[in-house]
Amino acid sequence: MEVSSIETMSPASQTTETSASDALGQDTFLQLLVTQLKYQDPLNPMDSAQSLLQTAQFTMVDKLDVIADAVTGQQQFGQLSAVGSIVGKEAVYVDALGNQMTGMISSAKITEGGALLVIDGAEVSIDRVISYSGEKVATNKIPDVPADVAGMSRSEMLTGTDPVYVPYDGPRDFTVRTVVSDNGELVSDLPFRDLFVAAGNRWGVPPQILASMAKAESGFNLDAVSPDNAQGILQFLPTTANWMGVDPSNPASAIDGAARYIRAELEKFDDMAMAVAAYNAGSGAVSKYEGIPPYAETEAYVEKVLGYAGWEEPASESVIV
Repeated sequence: MEVSSIETMSPASQTTETSASDALGQDTFLQLLVTQLKYQDPLNPMDSAQSLLQTAQFTMVDKLDVIADAVTGQQQFGQLSAVGSIVGKEAVYVDALGNQMTGMISSAKITEGGALLVIDGAEVSIDRVISYSGEKVATNKIPDVPADVAGMSRSEMLTGTDPVYVPYDGPRDFTVRTVVSDNGELVSDLPFRDLFVAAGNRWGVPPQILASMAKAESGFNLDAVSPDNAQGILQFLPTTANWMGVDPSNPASAIDGAARYIRAELEKFDDMAMAVAAYNAGSGAVSKYEGIPPYAETEAYVEKVLGYAGWEEPASESVIV
């Protein structure tokens, strides 16, 4: 696009301002160990820590004093609840393709890399869990209801909505060869498929167009940076991102922001090709030329996006999923 803190799950008790000590830092396993030990024998923390470490076949003798201090309440680690306490509960998590899923936690275990949960038969790192049993941790997901576009001005549409942000800690780069299937639907294994559908339904923009823009803009690379410093999966310039309240590196925020922008241009031009051209060259350029600007980059960009999406008909209010 060339136009110009995560909340955490915490135990119910002993919450403080400090979430990690210098000695333990952000080590997920040690934080998990501390919270699990709180449920075992806090009166004899050294024994409990040594026993659990030996059972897990870890050697962290140099950490035992720090762990003991944490277990007795001198340090508070609120990122994780004890693993055993969440087995049997329903979890909302992000899968390897970036899609938000829901399932039942059947078991959990500690590994050297942290905690692994088994959710509906699949192993899921606890870092990918957004919430469990209704305790919402992610903030500002894409709303399920359509936006009241008719009641919004262009400015309100672009800058007046609550910023979307859903925590994501998955893969950053994907190889996507095809966006839509032969029947015109998004392919089932498309990264962030649910986000494209949710944003499209919210803003009345076909998700095929949004996903095709991601392919044309960055090739589905969340860390892509252009020579002009456009950033993320949908290549927002920092000035545009700040103006719209978009985090270019966060897939949910970027996809919703792109859908907002396209919706605003559809309201202005009532033509999908012109709206896509405006995303690349700017709304002013499209107005100036009363159509797709005669720029080689923009013409190629529009052709790519519409081609990837299999787009033939004019934009309509219906959203194809």
